Amino acid sequence: MFCYNCGKEIDDKAIVCVHCGVETKNMNKKEDKNIIINNSSSASSSSSASNSVKGMKRHYSLALDLLMIFITGGLWIIWMIIRPKYY
Repeated sequence: MFCYNCGKEIDDKAIVCVHCGVETKNMNKKEDKNIIINNSSSASSSSSASNSVKGMKRHYSLALDLLMIFITGGLWIIWMIIRPKYY
């Protein structure tokens, strides 16, 4: 099968083009949804890997966000206490 957006050859079962990240006609099928993320040769793996991740959603943890907020706030408070004071 060929991608309708970039015209490059992709796997027949792929639901996202590994070259440009555009959904294929297999995206809306209700069949087996085995996602093929990278089926390209190793020569073009660096460019196709970055393009295939473009359409994927990332999930962040609330605990990680709160930890970063507390660390940043703590460092700011420490800096306000020990910073040089020019009177």
